[in-house]
Amino acid sequence: MPHARWIAVGGAIALAAVAAPAGAEDGGRGAGYAAEGPAFDLPADMRVERQEMHVALDSIRLVYVFHASTRRTVHFRFVLPAMPVDASPDAIGLDGQGEVAGLAADRRPLNYLDLSVRVNGAPLALSGRGRALHRGRDVTRQLLDAAVPLLYHLDEEAPWRRLPARTQAMLDADGLLVLDTADWSYQADFEWDQRFEPGDTRVEIRYVPVADYWSDINSAEFPEIAPGGPATRTYCIDDALRRAYFRHPAYDLFTIAHGWAAPAGRHGRAAHYRLVVDKGAAANMVAFCPAAARKTAATTFEWSAADVKPDRSFGALFFIAPDQ
Repeated sequence: MPHARWIAVGGAIALAAVAAPAGAEDGGRGAGYAAEGPAFDLPADMRVERQEMHVALDSIRLVYVFHASTRRTVHFRFVLPAMPVDASPDAIGLDGQGEVAGLAADRRPLNYLDLSVRVNGAPLALSGRGRALHRGRDVTRQLLDAAVPLLYHLDEEAPWRRLPARTQAMLDADGLLVLDTADWSYQADFEWDQRFEPGDTRVEIRYVPVADYWSDINSAEFPEIAPGGPATRTYCIDDALRRAYFRHPAYDLFTIAHGWAAPAGRHGRAAHYRLVVDKGAAANMVAFCPAAARKTAATTFEWSAADVKPDRSFGALFFIAPDQ
């Protein structure tokens, strides 16, 4: 079975694990993590004039052009995926920061996907919070009250080993430690209040996506790509791509996904929507839905539509050729 791990793609560091699009059957592959957002609720006198999604293996860029009739303020929220903090190939940790940063990771969240926001070209300062989660339960206060950092430097000794035996026993009894490893995950979300003046405002959101490496695929065993298979359905794989893969089944395969936080009501619809996917190199291949997307250059594909409100997760399957 494949497993998640840190990978370097195009010079950027990405997490190797991501959730497949909502409702997708992935045959056991790609069980991981996806960012979600932005979440917002527009007043009746505002609209999304244009929305774009630019996807590559090492970056996702979301562009919105909002139109306001009057001066307005709208709250935005963007949620990063919950990531394990120990004993996992895709664990996140503090790099070059001390234990103090781990104890403050609720108030000063770690931006582990390099999320950035620009408004009309100007960078926006983000605020947010971090939390520790254990099987869906928020255990942030429980850990911090016991002086347990939410995060730590992965190359250093785990901080709970230096805690009193009574504290370690409490963590073990509550299931937060399993075989001397942390069993909680860390999640950060960021938010901001955006002031809109009458007219158009451009908001651009960029982050490094999480990529799942399908490491155990070979020409003899890839049922997901068969006609009617789960990958075929999820990523709209056609016969031409399938034949191209089996002619040279030496590609490295990665998936990425983005979860849409669908805005409430009619006013969240985009008058004009554009999806652009870049496969990175001419020798690579990429599969995604909708199947009606057209090739516009050596490495890019586009799909456009009017009056759209994305409300399902987006996913893409990248076939990276050897030596790319």
